[in-house]
Amino acid sequence: MSSPSSPLTARPFARIGGRSRIVGWVICALAAVGLTASPAMAAKPEPTPLPVVTVSVSTPDVGLGGAVPAVLARAGDPIALTLTSSQAFNQAVTFNLDVSVADGSPDGVLSPNQVTLPADALSVGATVSYSAVENGVTITPSVGGKGKPLSFTPTSSSPFDSLRTLQLADKGTTLFGADTCTTTTPETNCGIAMLPLSFASDRAALSTGATADQCAGSPCKAGSTVVQFIAALEGYTAQAPATLIFRCDKTQCGNGGVNAFKVYYTYSSSGPLETQAPACLLKGQANVDPATGEPVACVDYVNSKRDNAGDTLLYFNFTHDVRGSGF
Repeated sequence: MSSPSSPLTARPFARIGGRSRIVGWVICALAAVGLTASPAMAAKPEPTPLPVVTVSVSTPDVGLGGAVPAVLARAGDPIALTLTSSQAFNQAVTFNLDVSVADGSPDGVLSPNQVTLPADALSVGATVSYSAVENGVTITPSVGGKGKPLSFTPTSSSPFDSLRTLQLADKGTTLFGADTCTTTTPETNCGIAMLPLSFASDRAALSTGATADQCAGSPCKAGSTVVQFIAALEGYTAQAPATLIFRCDKTQCGNGGVNAFKVYYTYSSSGPLETQAPACLLKGQANVDPATGEPVACVDYVNSKRDNAGDTLLYFNFTHDVRGSGF
């Protein structure tokens, strides 16, 4: 036996699987204080989404029915514009109002062409006007100039047509446009609406605009003018339709037989004139779709003619408000 006063003999740590127990203690201690996970493995916060800045445009409701566009205005007429942001900015921001058009570079200018969103505000309104007769006018917000760049996602306005002429008529009207669509009309095309049953809406609109870019899938003839009739029509049938007379100036439609000229149309309030109207099978009537029994708009070549001035008058029989051009 050893003496109590003898020095203690150093004992090695107990080993498990060839490793010291202290390794396990250290790992447990590290786990307890949360040091086993690498900072690089921690989840990254989601990036803050950019503000979405949107432009919308409109004109007042004047009692029309049918396919009424958001903007129904002549060049130079007032248009209500609203700029909205999904997030408020901590300082006032002046946005440019950039214009593009459907068929190339814009011919007109927007006035004013800037609008300022106040600090901490989500929207601001303004009254603007566009100076030229053009189709597919679109307004997009942007920010330029000096200073720290502002990051946001722009959303453009819906495209609208800036018109050459615009007339309104009250309910009860049965002949619309005959006083303005004459041999002296400066437009290449204009329209006269013959409405035996008038219309169901409080008002109807008749307008002329710029040349459409596409007519039934092909480029429209240069100089052709889009004529638009808007109203809620009720009671018209294939046997008793309304009629829109497309007057085409002799400088454009003075040569060849009347039945050589066509009407291209759409029931949409904007965009291309997607359909070529067939010839009417019966004088004074619209056609009938044999599959559905529904009326089909058509050109009544029996009634169509040239007047004494040499202008071509194409009689277009229809039952639904329409945009079209005849040449």
